[in-house]
Parts: sequence; structure tokens; C-alpha cells
Amino acid sequence: MSPLELSSLSSAARWAVTLSSFTLVVVSARALGRRGVGDAGGRATPWLPFLAALAVAAAFAHIPPLTARLPVLFPVGLGLGLLAACASLLVPGARRAFSRLGDADLRLLLSFRAIFGAMLFGLAGVGIMPPRFALAAGLGDLVVGWLALAAPQPLDAEAPRPWRLLVHGLGLVDLVQVVVLAVTVVRPWSDLHANATDTVTLPWVAVPLMLALNLHGFWQACAARQREPGRHGPEPVADVRSAVSRT
Repeated sequence: MSPLELSSLSSAARWAVTLSSFTLVVVSARALGRRGVGDAGGRATPWLPFLAALAVAAAFAHIPPLTARLPVLFPVGLGLGLLAACASLLVPGARRAFSRLGDADLRLLLSFRAIFGAMLFGLAGVGIMPPRFALAAGLGDLVVGWLALAAPQPLDAEAPRPWRLLVHGLGLVDLVQVVVLAVTVVRPWSDLHANATDTVTLPWVAVPLMLALNLHGFWQACAARQREPGRHGPEPVADVRSAVSRT
């Protein structure tokens, strides 16, 4: 492959990741916003922070003077994105928004894991991602994404717990693996090749969004009261009152 062909493939790969990340941002903001993020059940949509983060990441991915600074700034952007995802658990409005996501919304958002997993193989194929990282992270993303689509039970906050715990738990394990490999494999490989971290819309934007989705989903499944028939424990007061009134 000639240097010109390799450069063209690398540019196409970067744009593919950027456009896919943009689509994930749009779908996520629309799904979270229409479910009512505001305290009074309004229609506030979190477009601004999502699009701002994407714009910054895209600038560093496609503007050469900024891309040249990524060896120093890449861990900063990754750390800030992951911190924002974890901190969203402490924001009541964010918890309500994620809890109101429907089953179809969750399956759609989680399907992006499979899309990005397949892209990692392509990025490794054109030489802008270490194969070891692409194999481990790509297979993990494919498993989580396709498992979410094939789950026989709903994945929303009102659904039974087992499949929610499985899908979101595996998603968290996979993302922990991704972060560890990004530090131990991608970063050293990038120092040698100077071209791995320019697809930053994936680690700076898409990965934190997927982490937030799994964090909220797993937290909801762990914290929610069991709703399956035959559950043990005291009944809610409202249920007891309604039963007494009927007698």
C-alpha cells in the first residue's frame, strides 16, 4: 500500500469515527431530552454539553496543529470524559433522564457498541490502532452490543433485573478493559507510530457516553426494588391501603 493510499484510508477512518460519534451524540441527546430532564418533567435537551465535547474532540482529530498536541493532551481529554460520566450518577436530573429511557432507546444506544467494535478492527487494519487493542476491545464491544439487541427481556428501568445486570455489567467490564488497554497498549504504541490517538472522538466522547449508559443502567438494576411476581419483603404502603379499601 502506497503512503498516499494509507493516508487516504486513515483520513476516511477518522471521519467514519467522527460521524459515528456525532450520530451517537444526537441519538443520546434526543432520547434523554424527550424523556424530560427537567425537575418539572420539561423537555430540556442536553444538546449543548454533548455537542461542545464533540466539537472539541473533532477539532483535535482533524486540525493538524491541534492533533500534534495529542501526545500530551490525550489522557487529559480521556480523564475528563470518564470523570463526567461517573459524576453524572450524582446529578438527580441525569439519573431521572437515564431511568426514563425506554427499552427501544436502550437497545439502539447499546447497538453502537457493536458498530464501534467493528470499527476497531478496521482501524487496526489501516494501521492507526494496535491490533492487540482492537482484538480485545473490539470483541468485547461486539459481544455487549449484540447481546443487548438479542436480550429476550426488556432492558428499561421497569424490567426484571437479570438481563439488565448482565448487559450493563458486561458493558462496564468491557469499558474498564478498554481504559486499561488504552493506557498500557495504545499509548506506548502511539508513541512509536505517532498516529494512533487522532481518532479522539471515540475515546473522548463515545466511550464516556457508553460508560454513563452502563453505569446508570447497572445502578438502576442494583438499586431498584424487585418487581417480579412472588417477591419477598413488605408490600408498599399504597398497595396495602388499596387492598384494605377493596375489602
